[in-house]
Amino acid sequence: HTAAPKHLSDTSSLRLRGVAGSVGVAAEPTPAWSPLIGGCCAAAVALLAASAVVARPRASPVAARRGARRCIASAVTLAARGGAESGAGDVGAVLLSGGVGKRMGAKIPKQYIKLLGLEIALHALEAFLECDFKEIVIVCAEEWRSVFEDYIAKRGSVKPVIKYTGGGAERQDSVSNGLAELTTEFIAVHDSARPLVTKAEIEKVIVDARKYGAALLGVKTKATIKKAMTSESGEPMVSSTPDRSLMWEAHTPQVLRCELLRRGFQNANEKKLAVTDDVSLVEFLGEPVKLTEGEYTNMKVTTPEDIAVAETILKSRGFVEISA
Repeated sequence: HTAAPKHLSDTSSLRLRGVAGSVGVAAEPTPAWSPLIGGCCAAAVALLAASAVVARPRASPVAARRGARRCIASAVTLAARGGAESGAGDVGAVLLSGGVGKRMGAKIPKQYIKLLGLEIALHALEAFLECDFKEIVIVCAEEWRSVFEDYIAKRGSVKPVIKYTGGGAERQDSVSNGLAELTTEFIAVHDSARPLVTKAEIEKVIVDARKYGAALLGVKTKATIKKAMTSESGEPMVSSTPDRSLMWEAHTPQVLRCELLRRGFQNANEKKLAVTDDVSLVEFLGEPVKLTEGEYTNMKVTTPEDIAVAETILKSRGFVEISA
C-alpha cells in the first residue's frame, strides 16, 4: 500500500490513457488504483537496491528499457483489471510487414523507418513479445527478414515460436499466408505500421475475442464523416453524413477464432469479396464482432508528419532513443 512516487504514478496514468501532452491532450488526475502501481514500483526499487550489493554485468540499454516498460505495463494491466491476468497462450499473432508504404515517400518501406533509433516494425513486434503468445508469424519480404532475426538474436530468448512467411498481392493474401502457419485457436492480426500499440490494449481485445469470437481495437471517431459520391463532372460531392456517434475508427490488432477466419476467407473467395480489414470477412458471414475501445495513440504511421507525432508519444512513455 505504499503510495507511488508522483513522477511514476503520473507516467502510468499517461500511459494508460494514451496521453501525450505535447500533442494537445490534457493529462487527467492519477486514478484511484495508482497505489497498486506504487507498490509494484516500490518493490522493484527495493529489489534493485538489494541486487546492487552483488556485482553483476550491466544490462544493455535496450534490455533496461524493455524491463522498465514491462514492469509498468504489467502493473497498469493488473490494476485496471483488479489483478486478473488474461494470458494469450492459445493465441498466435500475425505481424503484417510486407507493405511498401507509397504515401510515406521514402526509399524503403515505411515499417523499416526508425523511430528513435528502432524500426517501426520492431516497436510493434516488441509489444507482442511482451505478451504470452504461443506463436508469432512475421509476414515480410525475404530481403527484410534479417531486420527481425537480428533484433530477436540481440534481445535474447523469446517465449513464442517465431515463424516467417512471405506477403501476398493484397492484404487478404498476406493474412491468409500468416494464418496457414498458425496452430492456435485464435489469431491476432496486427499492422506493423502501428508501433504504439500497448500490452494492455492487446490483452483487452483478446479477452473480448474469446467472449464473442471476433473483436478489434478501435476508437470513437472524433471528426464528422462525409459519405461521398462522384458528380457527372467527376468531382467528389457529399452523398450523406452518417451519425458520428455511431462511427468508430478501426485499429489493429484484430483477434478472431482461426476457424471463423478460415470460413470468412472461403466465403470471400467464393463471392469474390474484397475487404481492407480482417473482421470484415466475419461480418460478411453475419457473425458478431466486438468493438474493443483502444487508445488514440495506436496510430498508423503513414506520412512523414506521423513520425514526429509517434516519436513524441514514445518519449512521453519514457522510451530512450537508441544510438546507432
